[in-house]
Amino acid sequence: MNDRIRRRLAATALCLGLAALYVILTLTALHHVGTDAALYHSEQMKAGILPEAGISEADLRAVDAQLADYLSGRNPRTDRVDDAQAWLPEAQRDAFNEKELTHLRDCLGLFDLLRKVRARLIPWAVALILGGAWLLQDRQKARLCAWLSPLILLVPLGLFALYAAVNFDAAFTLFHKVLFTNDLWLLDPRTDLLIRICPASMFMHMGIRIAVYSLIGILAATAVAVLLTFIWPKRKEDNTWKTTTRRGPAPRQYDFESREEH
Repeated sequence: MNDRIRRRLAATALCLGLAALYVILTLTALHHVGTDAALYHSEQMKAGILPEAGISEADLRAVDAQLADYLSGRNPRTDRVDDAQAWLPEAQRDAFNEKELTHLRDCLGLFDLLRKVRARLIPWAVALILGGAWLLQDRQKARLCAWLSPLILLVPLGLFALYAAVNFDAAFTLFHKVLFTNDLWLLDPRTDLLIRICPASMFMHMGIRIAVYSLIGILAATAVAVLLTFIWPKRKEDNTWKTTTRRGPAPRQYDFESREEH
């Protein structure tokens, strides 16, 4: 294979591997925030939803815990382990109607898909990063890949974040239309508890957290990748992985035979 083609393929593989790593970090941030019962409750209390929710704070905590368990893939604390239904201890009744349950099953499907995609990306990311770096054998090009690869993910996510900052409602609607194949997410606060306990401000702040956690993870991973191009691998016979050094002036040559004898 032509050396130039090999290097281009290696650089592409390295960039794709790093981009896959950043996707893994973003999905992990999304999963962590989206299944955090304590965060649910904190945002609900900040929004002051209890008067409109129609349930007590104790029941709200129970619903939050069961929703977090359900979306995280753990069995909810009910007898119907395959269902999204939550039980209200104080009210002594089920929390959700059939429309809400169907929507929650759709949400669980998305979280299950997230977990599957993340699990399948991990070996690909490792293989592409290590294989690309080994075939590239060039510190400077590897460092350039480390600097540029975050843009593959940050540019589209940044544009969507800017869109959400300008018009959150429109971005929120677009997000749901892309992810769901039905309109069950259009709930009625008069009949559906789920919409009453999940205000828009809650999703907005959760989105900000996901963005912040993802950005921290991506920047940290980029810093580590760049650092590795300076320190690995170190071998005496390795010339291609060494950074370019500035050569000093050549030593002066003396012709001792031409000197006159005194």
